[in-house]
Formats: sequence, C-alpha cells, structure tokens
Amino acid sequence: MVILFFIVLATPFALRIGLAWNTQPPAAASADVQKLVVLTPMAESIKREFADAFDQYHREKFGQSVNIDYRPMSTYDIVKYLRAGKDTLYAKLGTFNVDLVWGGGDYLHDVDLKQRLDVLEPLRLDDAVLRAAYPQPELSGLALYDRSNPPAWFGTALSSFGIVYNKDVLRTLGLPEPRTWTDLQDPRYRGWLVLADPTRSGVAQAVFMVMVERAMADASERGESEDAGWARGMGQIRLIASNARLFHEASTAVAGWVSSGDVAAGCAIDFQARAQIDAVGEKRLGYIEPVGATAVNPDPVSMVRGAPHRQVAQRFIEFLLSERGQRLWNTRAGAPGGPKQSSLRRLPIMRSVYDHPTDFTDNVNPFAAAAGFNTSPPRRKTFAILADLIDASCMEPLDELRETRKLILASSAKVRLQRTLGEFPFDQKHAIQIAERWRKLPALDRLREQRELAESFRREYAELRQAAEREQSHVR
Repeated sequence: MVILFFIVLATPFALRIGLAWNTQPPAAASADVQKLVVLTPMAESIKREFADAFDQYHREKFGQSVNIDYRPMSTYDIVKYLRAGKDTLYAKLGTFNVDLVWGGGDYLHDVDLKQRLDVLEPLRLDDAVLRAAYPQPELSGLALYDRSNPPAWFGTALSSFGIVYNKDVLRTLGLPEPRTWTDLQDPRYRGWLVLADPTRSGVAQAVFMVMVERAMADASERGESEDAGWARGMGQIRLIASNARLFHEASTAVAGWVSSGDVAAGCAIDFQARAQIDAVGEKRLGYIEPVGATAVNPDPVSMVRGAPHRQVAQRFIEFLLSERGQRLWNTRAGAPGGPKQSSLRRLPIMRSVYDHPTDFTDNVNPFAAAAGFNTSPPRRKTFAILADLIDASCMEPLDELRETRKLILASSAKVRLQRTLGEFPFDQKHAIQIAERWRKLPALDRLREQRELAESFRREYAELRQAAEREQSHVR
C-alpha cells in the first residue's frame, strides 16, 4: 500500500480521473433540461433510483427535467480530487465544476471536506425543511447534520455495520454463526475472511473504528483508561486480520465474495449485506450487527464551493430530506412511492417515516432501538490515522502477520504470545502524536515514516515468531 501511495503521489491525480475535470466553465443547460454534477461512492441502484425520482419531482414542481451527472469515486478519491483541484481548477475558475458530494459517511463531510479542505458551501435551508427532517438533531449523541449556522452538510440516510456470513461455508468449517467482532479472531477463520482496505474505503475505516471504540468503552467500564482500551482494540484488529485472505479495495465487494463461498465472512455496511441476501436468499447468507458493538452513522450530502448549478443542487438536497425522498430508501421496489427497479434497503434519517412504515423492506427503527453504545467524537480522535496504522500493521506485512499467528498457535506459550499480538505496541496518545507529526510533514517525509512504521511491525512479528519457535523447541 505504501508503494501504491507513492505512485499516486508521483502521478498527477488528474490523470486518474481527468475525465471528471473540465477546465472550461460549464456550459449552460438547455431551457428544459437542467444539469447536476455529483461526486459519490453510492451504489448504482441508489444513483439510478434517486436520479429518476428527482427528475420526476423536478418536472412536476418546476417544469424542467434534470440530468444528474454522477462521478463515481471512493471517499479516498473524492478527497484527492478536491484537494488537487483547490489550488488549480478552483483557484483559476472559482469552481470545481462539481455541485455536490453525496455519501461516504459523516467523517468525510465534516472533517475531510469541511474542516481540513474547506471546500464546502454552507447552505441555509428553510427551517421547516430542517424541522421535518431532524426533529431531534442527534442520535445517541451523534449529530445528524452539521450544527454550524448555516450547516455545511446534511445527513440523508442512516448506516450501520455488521458481519455478513455464508452459512454453508461456516457449516463446512465447523464454525457457529458469528455474533460479535471478536468471533472473527477464531483461528478456524484463517484464510476464510475478506476485509476491505480502510485506506480506500470509508466504510472499512468506520467499521474498524467501531471495533476500537467498543474496546475503549469496555476498558472504561472496567475502570481502565480508554487509551489502554484503544491499544487492545487495535490488537483485536490484528488478530482478525491474521485470518484475512485479502483486503479488498472496495467495501462494496465484500458481500459478493461471501455470497460466492470464496470466503466465510466479512465486515459490511448494512444495506449492502441485505441487498446480497435479497439476491441469494437467507438459506445461504446471514447478517448480524453485534449487539452493543456497532454504530449508526448519518450519510450526508453537501454542496461544494463554486457549485455551477447551485439552485438545482439545493433542490436536490431538499428532495433528499423530504418525506418523498426519504421513503425511497426503505420502500419495497414497485410499491407506491418506492424505487422502480431495486429495493434500496437503507434506513431513512427522517424519524417520522417510521411511524407509518408502509411497504418498508426492513422493519427496523434506529431511533427506537438507539441506546447505549454509539460512535463518539471523543473516541474517534485517531480516525484520521487509523487506516494508515492498519495498513502498516496488517496490510503491508499481511503474510508475516499470518505466519506469526500460525506459529504462536502451535507454541506452548500461545496464551502469552497471543496476548502480546492482541495488544498494539503503543496506545492512543502515541497514535495521536504520530498523526499530528505526520500532518506537518511533507508528503515524501511522511511516506518514509510510514515505511519505517511498517518495518517496525515486521520486526515485532519476527521477534514473536522467534519466541514461538523457541518455546516449541523447548517442548520437543
């Protein structure tokens, strides 16, 4: 992954997604067809259904069709695109030739785009729209929309995370159905897990952060420091990663891999797992959200500075927050007010629609169920560096990590050595210090430090393998 980062760094980013950049000001739309440009990691079914529904709504209310030009990008690519364009395209033309960013999670919008890049255009919506969409501004302490005045991003749906698993493969392996994240540490999963790359996927990053936050909350409940809990949570990720066959670059592929039987289980976002279960049936696939160990996050939309189609962009946001737009998320395909082709199986963010869940595909009310544990900004201080730490400790040295766990489990000292592997060599405070230092470093210096960190984990794993072999030789 470090090598890939260097290649991306050395190659002008515009070459990778140059088709999304137009160095000329956008042409005016025809009188009867408006245009909207949206950067999004959303699934094709979501993009298609909302494009059709919004076009119909806009023709009914404003007498004009709308053509939505979706630019499919991962959260990683969205950040790279807007960062690269800020000092070039935007500095020259006052626009990124983009109207909206839709999806990718609240961290992308609130931290990456609003706070760090400062590329979002705050938007003052009608108070009635906000009151209807967000009668309560938070869910278990997590903001559902930006609380700045005016807001820069607006949650449009809710997402949660869990484990998707293949029941047939589990039976073959003699494994019970998983119930919580730590079940994936079972060595019988060795080579039978697929994980998503958190350096490329915001979903994967959020899933791993939830695992760490749960360990931090557990430590706090035991009277220990959350810093120690953080190290234990990161260690748990190492044990899970030691069972991984691979880290896939797209979280959207995880459920498909599990469905095919190539792997037994993986971590997925709720609606992708449910959609895959719809496709192949509940006899083959299952999905579980660990009780008290998952999070419910808003998936926002935000307007980009210099949006060339500002009026239509605002109307799209208002449509997403309307009851008509909200019901589209969870209404069965073909039912009145539902999608035309595919059920989207996502949870609306508007609380009132759950009072009348007519034709809903999933009878789940996150507002009624929300209690206790949820993701927390104070516990997410390392979110920005989490993917890099997992890259250095799990992805870069994946072969060494697998072999280390294998030798530990064959050792007479496996309890002690696995306890060491299951605890990160430094705590949250040190991780925050690394993140702060890396933020100030030039890109090449940061790359060098990332390589050095990966090498330090390789040395740790080599020492653990040597210790395991010594203990084994003593037994012989």
